[in-house]
Amino acid sequence: MKRLGIIGWPVEHSLSPAMHNTAFAALGLTDWHYELLPTPKEELATRIENLMGEGFVGANVTVPHKQAVMPLLHNITLAARGIGAVNTILIEEGRTEGYNTDSPGFMLDLAAQGVEVAGKQAIVLGAGGSAHAVVLGLANGGAHVTVVARRDNAAWELRNNVRRGVSKQLEIDVQSQSALAKIAPTADVIVNTTPVGMWPKVDESPWPANVPIPSGAVVYDLIYRPIETTFMQQAVAAGARAIGGLGMLVYQGAAAFELWTGQQAPVEVMRAAALAALK
Repeated sequence: MKRLGIIGWPVEHSLSPAMHNTAFAALGLTDWHYELLPTPKEELATRIENLMGEGFVGANVTVPHKQAVMPLLHNITLAARGIGAVNTILIEEGRTEGYNTDSPGFMLDLAAQGVEVAGKQAIVLGAGGSAHAVVLGLANGGAHVTVVARRDNAAWELRNNVRRGVSKQLEIDVQSQSALAKIAPTADVIVNTTPVGMWPKVDESPWPANVPIPSGAVVYDLIYRPIETTFMQQAVAAGARAIGGLGMLVYQGAAAFELWTGQQAPVEVMRAAALAALK
């Protein structure tokens, strides 16, 4: 049995087991199994140490361990280092390698939705691990990115981390939340990477009600529970296009699936399984 799982705390809400086990079944990978691995902070090191002995060939890592897991692994890819977070582990020949599939997952979903980013103005709300992944993807794709976070120092740190992790002089600015009214009108893409508006606090939004969302913009919310957030409703009301985070979840999962199995991921099967599990 080839075991995989998701390491986090809490993890019982994760859609990953449904998504991956359905994908294994669809491809006839009957000896593969994906499970929940609830892991409090103080047990993380032991969990990573024991993976190999317990027959694991890989794992996903989610909140709050994406950064804390890095010093516990043998090797970390350049992209994961630039993002400063690992969400996927591959175990081969007794060694653990850390990857980040959030950035390609986000960019693959944008491409699937027909959203072009080259030469576009993007605003990214938040400065956490997923913000790093989004900013790296957008800036590498040729967008001019402005990071807006509650804590200015976190936003500057993100900018420096991403520029250190990638060779190009990427176009990344930092603005305070009070500047949103000034910078919003020229935005082509607005991405929420914060947890504001996530279930159960579905009435909240990371976007101030008194700042208009430009009607030509694409608004992307990384949250997928609820499927339509208050922020997305604000966008639609303003005449903008709104996209939820389920596609990114599916594509980051598909990228991890391909790393582990060496087979092309059945993306639509995974999407259907995630949707069914959400409902």
